[in-house]
Parts: sequence; structure tokens; C-alpha cells
Amino acid sequence: MCRVVPLYLTVCSVLISAAALGASGLDACAILSAAEITKVTNIAVGNGAAGAAIPGVLGRCTWTGPGDTKVVLTLADAPHMQMTVAVQERAGATVVMGVGSRAVGMKAAAFTGGGYIVSVLDSKGGFGVSVLGPEGTPERALALARIVESHR
Repeated sequence: MCRVVPLYLTVCSVLISAAALGASGLDACAILSAAEITKVTNIAVGNGAAGAAIPGVLGRCTWTGPGDTKVVLTLADAPHMQMTVAVQERAGATVVMGVGSRAVGMKAAAFTGGGYIVSVLDSKGGFGVSVLGPEGTPERALALARIVESHR
């Protein structure tokens, strides 16, 4: 269903059933465990907390670690992840090989506490893995992205 809104934009809503996406496609907290995060990054995190739904985001989970460290997994639909990757590439992101069909990595913004983000396009749309705070490194974010990819 589409409708025209001011500024001549057309807004369309798409209804997708949970069954069509698969249960794990909606529950980001079920894709990556605190134990996996700790094992791969050597950062002790608590249990994940699901984030609120927003357009384009199919699921989000945040794990909190010591200090200001956060690990965030965001599952997105293909159009939103394509746009995210394209914008990050224009902003100077580095191409990441060996994960998804197309992936980029970049430093996280200072207002998030710094860290590193890997954004991945894959056959289910895509996902982003952020390791925010002083513990966020390219190696940690990429290692988590590979685990996420293996579970999707």
C-alpha cells in the first residue's frame, strides 16, 4: 500500500510475516550470544537487550560490556543495508573481504564513544555489527560479523 505525502514522496508499506523472514531473522539477540562475543573479542558482556523496531530494521540487540563498551547487532532489509553500505563507502569506509556479498568497515562516530562498525550485505538483506567504545577494533567487529554470517 502506497500513499503520497508532502514533498512529493511516495511512502509504501510492506507487510512481511514473521514466518516468511524466519524467527531468527527478527530476533537479533538469538543470532549472537554473550558467550560468543566474549570468546571472540575477550570483552565480557551481559545478556543482550532487544531494541525497538524502526523502519528498515528487522531486529536489533545490544550487549553492554565494561566501561562504555557496547556490542550492537542490527539486522536490516536489503534496501536499507544497500543504502547504508553506499553511504559508508562515500564516507571513506574500507571494503571488507570474506563476509557477505559486499561489506565495509569504518570507525564509529565519536559521539558513540568511538569503536568500529562492519556493515554487510547478504542473501537475507544485511546486518551491521558495531563494537562501540574504547574496545572497538576492526578485528573484533569483523570476527563478530563472521559469526553472525555463519548463523544466518
